[in-house]
Amino acid sequence: MNFFSFKFSCSPEQSDILIAVLSENGFEGFLEEENFLTAYSTSEKNITEALIQKLAQIGIAIPKPELVPDKNWNEEWESKITPIEINNEVLIRTTFHSVEKHFPIEIIIEPKMSFGTGHHATTHMMVELMLMNRISFKGATVFDFGAGTGILSVMAEKLGSLEVQAMDHEHWAYENMLENFERNKTAKCIPILADQPVLESKKFDIILANINRNVILEFLPSLSNNLKPNGLLFCSGFLPEDEIAITQPAENLTLKFIDKKFQDNWMSMIFKKHFANS
Repeated sequence: MNFFSFKFSCSPEQSDILIAVLSENGFEGFLEEENFLTAYSTSEKNITEALIQKLAQIGIAIPKPELVPDKNWNEEWESKITPIEINNEVLIRTTFHSVEKHFPIEIIIEPKMSFGTGHHATTHMMVELMLMNRISFKGATVFDFGAGTGILSVMAEKLGSLEVQAMDHEHWAYENMLENFERNKTAKCIPILADQPVLESKKFDIILANINRNVILEFLPSLSNNLKPNGLLFCSGFLPEDEIAITQPAENLTLKFIDKKFQDNWMSMIFKKHFANS
């Protein structure tokens, strides 16, 4: 599959906002550099007049797209990605990184076009929150909605989850998950190719949703319905100013806020499913 790259000239502060806006408009991969952000999309049609006007309001112009063959994309990732260490407990690396010291949890990925390498603050915070609540994953059933590379699914299994259903609507993400699950020798992770988080009457102990504000708000009722009483919803992919926009509809669905985390102008939150009368 070929992709289109758009190299935006922007400040680090603008980069965070830009990723949030573009991820809500069909862009699915990002490379951050000093004063630049390269965003990747499978179609030029994602550049709409509404998007152009929205970015103009924050002083960002749309660059001319360049066609990037899939192979070149992987080569570019390999030149940019470095191993990630989280809390001296988790090492996230690719197949071409050497291992210099032992970590209790090691996750090996080949990211390709999938969003979620651990480098971005949203994924980093989700892993940290999972570590902080590791006891909840022991023997748990987990649903990873918008799984991308499958990195959080692998993390959930390594924390002791009984079953992890990982869903993404992009075929290339699904194929990437298959490869990464095999690479990490997962036995509990089940990849699913679909775009609706409705799995019959299935209820989960934990749901992971590292996507973006609009998708989370759109599917929040379905996610709440698929969560067991006292179950946990970990969500990320939005800015701190979106907190009220997320918490208010969550509370209406008996999802009670219990924790949050900030990093690089991004925010992650955890909600707990309560009975309607509790």
